[in-house]
Amino acid sequence: MTRNDNAPDTGLPKFPVNVAATNQITQTHLSALLSLYRRGEIEPLIFGDDNKPEAAIVPFAAFVRLMKYDHANHVHEEAAFQAELSRRTQESDATGPSMTVEELAESLGPLGRQWADEHRAARQEKRDE
Repeated sequence: MTRNDNAPDTGLPKFPVNVAATNQITQTHLSALLSLYRRGEIEPLIFGDDNKPEAAIVPFAAFVRLMKYDHANHVHEEAAFQAELSRRTQESDATGPSMTVEELAESLGPLGRQWADEHRAARQEKRDE
């Protein structure tokens, strides 16, 4: 393993990681790691090529925590997006129809563009039925 102080830009502070070269990881390494996890250790195995972290093996409990956190964060972002979309729609209705709901959604950034695309696709599916 090597030392790498150039962790990927994840919005987290920079931190050192030990990167194992992908072709050097063996079944013995994975078995030993699983034994450590069963004893309560939580340090991930970070691996990749060219000393670049690309993936990590973490205990399943840590994975579940991350998924719960991501889901809660997504729900919060979605609620904030829906509230802002509703506010802008009401504002637009009060001043006269100048934008469609999809156009309003798109003005809210990547989440809005995704929502608008999904909304258009669903509407098109209904038309095609």
